[in-house]
Amino acid sequence: MKNVPISALVIIFLVFPADPLLAQSPLDELSDGDLADGERLFRVHCARCHGIDGAGGEGSNLARPRLRFAPDDEALIDVIGDGIPGTGMPAIWTLDDEQTARVAGYVRTLGRLEAEEMPGDPGRGASLYQATGCPACHIIAGHGTGIGPELTEVGDRRGLAYLRSSLVEPAAAQSQTMGYQDYLTVRVSTKDDSVEGLRVNEDAFSIQVRDVAGTVHSFRKKDLLKFEKIFAHSLMPEYGGALPERDMNDLVSYLMSLRSEK
Repeated sequence: MKNVPISALVIIFLVFPADPLLAQSPLDELSDGDLADGERLFRVHCARCHGIDGAGGEGSNLARPRLRFAPDDEALIDVIGDGIPGTGMPAIWTLDDEQTARVAGYVRTLGRLEAEEMPGDPGRGASLYQATGCPACHIIAGHGTGIGPELTEVGDRRGLAYLRSSLVEPAAAQSQTMGYQDYLTVRVSTKDDSVEGLRVNEDAFSIQVRDVAGTVHSFRKKDLLKFEKIFAHSLMPEYGGALPERDMNDLVSYLMSLRSEK
C-alpha cells in the first residue's frame, strides 16, 4: 500500500465497502410493480404451504422480520431457488432469477407487517397447557407424547386465528392444512381386537395405527373385519365449550409464544 494516492484509496473503499452489511441488497431496486408480481408468484408457488398471507400453514410463518433459514436477502433468494435440504421446503426450479428475486422481495414485505398481538398471558397459558393434559398428545422441546403435531415452534407456523380454531374446532382447523392426511383417524377391528387411532402407515397388505396412548398396532388387511377411514375428524377434544374465554386467550398466547426466534 506504499505510495498509493489517497484518491485511489477512497475509490477502493467506495467500490469495495469494508463492512459487508453496507453492500446493496439485490432486492433494493425492486419496484412496486416487481413486488406486485412477487405477490402473484407467491400465491401460485408458495401460498399452498405458507398460507395466502404468509402467516403459516404446513410451511412456516413468513410474516416475521427475521427468518431462521434466511438471515439476509441473498440467503432468502437461495432458499426460494434451492429449497432447504431435509425439510419440506422444495426448490422452486420453475422461477427464473428475476422472478425469484421478486418473490423474495414480496416475502420481505410480509415481515414488515404489524405483528399480531397476543390476546392473553402466555405464562398463565403455559400452566394451562400442562393442566389440561396437552403433553399427553403433543411434544414441546422434547417433552410430551407425539401422537399429535409437535408444537415446539408452532408460533412460527400458525397465526392467532388458526391456533384458536385448532382449540375450538380441531377437525376443521386440521382439514385446512396440506398435512392433514398425516393425522387421519382410522378404526380397525379383527376378531380379537379393535383400535381407533391415527394411521401411521398403510400399503396394499397392511396398516399400522397409533392409538391415543401412543402404542402402534400393526394389522394385516386380510384379517380385518372392519376398516374405516374417518375424514374431517380429529382425536383432539374440542375446548371451545370447556375453557372460559380468559383461559382460551392465555392458552392461545402461549402457543403463539413458541417460536424458534424471540
